[in-house]
Amino acid sequence: MRLKVSSRRDHLDASEASGSASQVMREDAARPLTQELASWHQEEGESAAERRFQLVVEAAPNAMVMVNRAGEIVLVNAQAERVFEYSRTELLGQPIEMLVPERFRSGHVEMRASFFADPRPRPMGLGRDLFGRKKDGSEFPVEIGLNPIETDEGLMVLAAVVDITERKAAERALQESEHRARSLAAIVESSDDSIVGTTLDGLVTSWNKAAERIFGYSAEEMIGSRSYVLPCPGTEMKCSKS
Repeated sequence: MRLKVSSRRDHLDASEASGSASQVMREDAARPLTQELASWHQEEGESAAERRFQLVVEAAPNAMVMVNRAGEIVLVNAQAERVFEYSRTELLGQPIEMLVPERFRSGHVEMRASFFADPRPRPMGLGRDLFGRKKDGSEFPVEIGLNPIETDEGLMVLAAVVDITERKAAERALQESEHRARSLAAIVESSDDSIVGTTLDGLVTSWNKAAERIFGYSAEEMIGSRSYVLPCPGTEMKCSKS
């Protein structure tokens, strides 16, 4: 039996040929095993990366919801359970529209299709008020950030949902406070009585039209001054403040 193995030796005796053939067979047998190990290591690496991703999502301070192209929920974190008041098992496999107020659901389907047609990180509904829907049907204001995620099962969208109820309440309180201040200022300005505002150390902070008319000093002259001497109306006495 003779095998050609290299350009340096054209022939081998039978024992050498048998040994060489066995080595070739071992190498051929080892090759698939090596490839299999490499594939296994790659899969292990991918599995580790997937586990890290899931840990990051689970630990996120915001509600995280991942949805596939069909609009089905495939991943949620603990914060999503808390915010929407559904358990994880109640959410997985369900349409994302269950978390959207009913009046917005048909439009949401169109927006979802639009995102998958042009997948890129962006805020949802920029310039519009967005609302989420809890299990009990109550609604709450939200901000949502969208991120496309490539997976073995195709393109997904990962939505980060922020409950902004407290922020909206603070904004309303500020608006109401400003409205009251404007209303009070309008009342003071339109009063027929002179109304002067000062700080505890005598700094004039406000001076209405009636004060201008009665005392003859404009608001520009008085506001910011720390003392003033004025004639008391109807007398020759001086009214002073210092």
